Amino acid sequence: MDNANNESAIKQRFIVTVAGLYLLGVGFLSGMIADRVCFDESRSGLLARLEEDSHTVHERLMAIEREESRGKAAHKGTKENGL
Repeated sequence: MDNANNESAIKQRFIVTVAGLYLLGVGFLSGMIADRVCFDESRSGLLARLEEDSHTVHERLMAIEREESRGKAAHKGTKENGL
């Protein structure tokens, strides 16, 4: 009878240990997922701002290029006309 109680106690301790490790693993993985979601959210905001700033810089460079090409065309026209 004593042997049966020991086996039962060992089985119960094993089940509790496995359940505890399972819950610990699930908790760890859930924490990793929550961290990834928060990181991706902040990263998305940062990338959106970077894209917006990149677009603004591109627009400025295009405007500068247009102004230079107009200036060269006007300057070239005055040389050809003798002005």
